[in-house]
Amino acid sequence: MRTTLNLVCICFIVSFLTGCQQVGVKDLLVVDFKDDTTLRYKLVSERDIELNLDSTDSGSKSRQGKVQKMKEKLELVIAYKPIDIDPYGLTTIKAVCESAKVTRRSFSGKGSKSDAVESLAGKSFTFQVSPVGKIDDYSNLHDIVRQLGNKAFSLKSKKQGRVKDPDMISDFVALQWHFWDSIATIESPLKGLKAGQSWKTRQFIPLPMPRWPAKETTYTLSEITETETGRNAIITSSFTLSDKPLQNRPKPYTGKYRMSGMFGFLRNYKMGSLEGEGRTIFNIDSGTLESEQQRYKTKIEAKFLLPLGDSVPILTIDQKITVQLLTK
Repeated sequence: MRTTLNLVCICFIVSFLTGCQQVGVKDLLVVDFKDDTTLRYKLVSERDIELNLDSTDSGSKSRQGKVQKMKEKLELVIAYKPIDIDPYGLTTIKAVCESAKVTRRSFSGKGSKSDAVESLAGKSFTFQVSPVGKIDDYSNLHDIVRQLGNKAFSLKSKKQGRVKDPDMISDFVALQWHFWDSIATIESPLKGLKAGQSWKTRQFIPLPMPRWPAKETTYTLSEITETETGRNAIITSSFTLSDKPLQNRPKPYTGKYRMSGMFGFLRNYKMGSLEGEGRTIFNIDSGTLESEQQRYKTKIEAKFLLPLGDSVPILTIDQKITVQLLTK
């Protein structure tokens, strides 16, 4: 992939010598996988959830009522190794999940049993990625998500039917699907970037209920800093709610089922608002994502399975996502 970068740089030089002028210096942001090199990352998705069970409907002035709290956290360590490098096209990556741990405190204050995502530990999956970090082949990823979804059901009876336990499958999806989005979604990557330039994309919002809304993310190349390991692109991001869904949505669950716990009593979720920001560090010289942090708050309106007067449950979710390079 670094060969691609060199070829593009040569093209830029030739263009300059033949009379095409460039205004300012621009940098190319491309991923670079090397033979016999494994990149190991810690990926964390966690959220604090507040459920206000006693707010009035949206047409009236809301009031603070009984608030219940829930917390859940997913910690993954995934090692990415190239198994077929094509510097001019798609590189095949084998990802091995070395560990997967979920901690959860339910609305009742109790912990929960094993999460379906924890079965990801020890599993591997492959995908193809372009020099700019765009994932091309999601087929194996979709298979993995379906396998996880099958493990999210622990109860099946004639009376209750299939009951889905809490899981953080959507968090794994959000982390993996959008891993290199900070550079993969640059509109014209081969033209290079300079500080101050921005670009947009849409991304999945991980939620504790089986809904797949999207957020609109605006990335901005804030600055380029010099470090001992090379030049770092500092990319800031801001988030708002998207009014359009994403098409490449995985489908972890099949058939009819109901949710266990409090989310089994809520329905008709309506996204209200989303706002937040993030920061990414990408090493330009090594072509490596070094870290990313996101934090945003989401408000969601719901309805009870059985109406309780004019009460409208309101969920407030404080979401944090971090990605950190551990070793090369």
